[in-house]
Amino acid sequence: MADPDNGYSQLTRGAPLAVILAAVLYILYQLLPVLELIAIAALIALVLRTMLRFLKKLVKSQDAAVVLLIGLILGFGLLLATVVIPNATSEVQNLLITLPTYLNTLTVDVEKLRQKFTFIPNISLSLIQLRNFINQLLGGVPVFLGQAFNFTLELVATVILALYMAYDPESLVNGILKLIPRRHHQRSIRVLKACQARLRGWIFGTGIAMIFLGAGAALGLWILGIPSAFAFGIIAGIFEIIPYFGSIVGTFLPALVALSISPIKLVFVLILFLVLNQIDAHIVQPLVMGQQVNIHPVMVIVTFLVMGKLFGLIGVLLAVPAAAVIVTLIDEFTRKEPQPELPPAGE
Repeated sequence: MADPDNGYSQLTRGAPLAVILAAVLYILYQLLPVLELIAIAALIALVLRTMLRFLKKLVKSQDAAVVLLIGLILGFGLLLATVVIPNATSEVQNLLITLPTYLNTLTVDVEKLRQKFTFIPNISLSLIQLRNFINQLLGGVPVFLGQAFNFTLELVATVILALYMAYDPESLVNGILKLIPRRHHQRSIRVLKACQARLRGWIFGTGIAMIFLGAGAALGLWILGIPSAFAFGIIAGIFEIIPYFGSIVGTFLPALVALSISPIKLVFVLILFLVLNQIDAHIVQPLVMGQQVNIHPVMVIVTFLVMGKLFGLIGVLLAVPAAAVIVTLIDEFTRKEPQPELPPAGE
């Protein structure tokens, strides 16, 4: 005779496991900011290891490569602190003063033209809305700069953590393998190597794209006579790390500066970034990223949207690396293991 309590006992048998799982998920949720910083530190560590390998091939010395890498990091940080950030801040302050006045003047000029030429559409209301929208955006920049100090402290801590990870990655890998059953070590090592290869390909491709877009933007803006062209070029190159949408963000500030000069300058700046983005999307990305990373654009966009929704800015920055890891795991767990050859019949 069946035990009437058997179903209840099977249900309650899994209760402790469910409680443990819920507790683990809750702890991970509470530690999410720390886990995000660790993920970024791991990615920075891989970037540093990749750069170190490249520099070692150039200078033929491990010690010289390390010194050169440290010099590049310090030089880039100094460049941001002394050139890019002050120039960008100064241009924002100028925009806060000049752009609203310029838009008011432009509204009056358009209204005068409409009185002479009736076929010109009435865009006064649109210009007023644009002015209010820009005032709101630029008004939030000082708040953002005020919060940047806390972000800088977290960034310094993340970079220090990344340096330790980059210095001794073997110990980290061995520690991860200790958490995995021994029978799965071979597959885990294979997955880690495949992820590393894809991520290094992404680092190389992103670096090429950042240099191309940053240098092209700086040169083009300088030719067009836009102030702080070099700083805007560096900002555009940095934002290239965000797939598909970073170039739009990098266009925003120089476009506003161009608008404060004249509408013609704005058109030329938009054309410049449109050409650069088209070259990047149809030449640089397919040749470099397509061959090195081999991730379908749909996968990148979906991961970008999901990671951005779940984790905000950190998720956006980690979208492509996360897509690379996901694709690698899918490839690994869907690959067919080679079957041993059977001996011919009769042997």
